[in-house]
Amino acid sequence: MRRKAFVLALALLATLTIAAPASGAGKTARGALPPVCVFAAASLSHVFPAMASAFKTAHPVYEDRKFSFNFQGTDMLVAQIQQGAPADVFAGASTKYGNLLFTGGLINVPANFCQNRLIVIMPKSNPAHLRNLAGLTKSGVQIAIGDAAVPIGTYTRTVLTNLNALYGSDYRAKVLANVVSNEVNVSAVVALVKLNEVDADFVYKSDAQFAGTSVQRIGIPAAYQSTPLPTYPIALTKSCKTPIISKDFVKFVLGKRGQAIMKQYGFLPKPANP
Repeated sequence: MRRKAFVLALALLATLTIAAPASGAGKTARGALPPVCVFAAASLSHVFPAMASAFKTAHPVYEDRKFSFNFQGTDMLVAQIQQGAPADVFAGASTKYGNLLFTGGLINVPANFCQNRLIVIMPKSNPAHLRNLAGLTKSGVQIAIGDAAVPIGTYTRTVLTNLNALYGSDYRAKVLANVVSNEVNVSAVVALVKLNEVDADFVYKSDAQFAGTSVQRIGIPAAYQSTPLPTYPIALTKSCKTPIISKDFVKFVLGKRGQAIMKQYGFLPKPANP
């Protein structure tokens, strides 16, 4: 518990340091407009910089504006916002956390902008010689998953429970017994496979796509994915210091061009909002 609080404090300090310029209204002392500070789930770390670039191309009036990204596990982002970290836009990997911030009066009504699905990845060399999901229960297989507090960890445990119906009631327990690392976000999970530190990971399909030929993959049938699928909410924060450009950015993400970019990076289309 003490270590977790220490890590949270360090992460918050880093966020405040990076995003501090966005806390000023209007122009800064040097005359530059403050950057748009986006707090986004780690699984968006590849697509959102590309999204911001495309947004500025589509809106020349904003071509000189900068974006400041804070990519972390969604639970960490929420904790930082709750503690007053300066964020303009929140984009998480779970509606649970979007609803938490909204009911807490910290963000506007969130809109769901994409979905995802889970997949298993292995190092390119596949040292454990895994061929299917059943192989994840073999003795000696080393697996990394997300911590139970972060969305990728929650979704992974749901999928494992669902797979009990296919491989037997003890499948989840056997796979979890082979877990050697619970990571704070999906980027950390992916890194362990790419570094050949583990034999397999449960990650988002979008992360597996970005990893390209550096990993091998085992698909998870649609019938055993979580219901609903991993769903991503986006909203302006109540403390947003750049409301005009931030609102236009969110609209772009939800629009036709933004949705095409999300698809290009391996994400599923946005679901119908309630």
